[in-house]
Amino acid sequence: MSQHLPSLEKLEPLVEELAEFWVSALEHGNWERRLHVLNKIHDQLRADLATKAEFDMVSPRFVAAIIDRLGAPPVESEAQAKIYAYSLNEVHRDAASAWSLRHRSLEGSDQSDRRRFPRKVVNMLSEIWIQGFTAPCRLIDVSLGGARVALQQADAPEPGTEVRVVVPGKGICEAIVVFVNNSLEAGLRFCHQPEPAMMSA
Repeated sequence: MSQHLPSLEKLEPLVEELAEFWVSALEHGNWERRLHVLNKIHDQLRADLATKAEFDMVSPRFVAAIIDRLGAPPVESEAQAKIYAYSLNEVHRDAASAWSLRHRSLEGSDQSDRRRFPRKVVNMLSEIWIQGFTAPCRLIDVSLGGARVALQQADAPEPGTEVRVVVPGKGICEAIVVFVNNSLEAGLRFCHQPEPAMMSA
C-alpha cells in the first residue's frame, strides 16, 4: 500500500508560520550560530511532525523561507553553504554547491579516488544510514569509486564507519566513511563500485 503524502496546501501555511516565528532568532549572529539554531529546530520538527514524509516536505521549504527572509546574501562561509544546501530553492543550492566546489579539500585516500575516477556533481537531497539510523543528507558529487555528502551536525560519523547512502540511478549503496572535514562533508568509498552507466546520464 502506498504511503499517503501530506498535502502541500496543508503544510505551506505551517512553513510560513515557522519561518515568521524563527526569523527574529536568526537575524542576528553569524552563520555558525544560525546553523546551530537550525539544527535544534530540525530536531524539534522531527519530534513534532507526524511522519517522516511531512518532515521531508517541511524542512527544505522552511530553510528556503528563512534564507529569503534573511535577504539571501552570497555564500561566504562553510556554515552558510551548509544551510543553503538544504534549501528547496535551486538557486540557494547552486550557491552552496559553487562555494563548496571552490573551497573543498579532499583528504587521505579520497584524493587518490578523485584522481582515478572523474566526479559528477549532483547536488541533491538524499538519505544516509549511519549505525542503523536514517538521516537526511545532501549528495554533492559521485564517482565510480565513491561519493561526497553534506551531513547534519548531529549525524557526522567517524572515519571507517560503514554506512549506506541513496545514489541516483543506483539505489542504496554500501560505503565506508573515508573522512569528515570541518564543514561536515563526508567522503565515502563504495564497497561495490556503481555501474558506469550511472555516471554517463
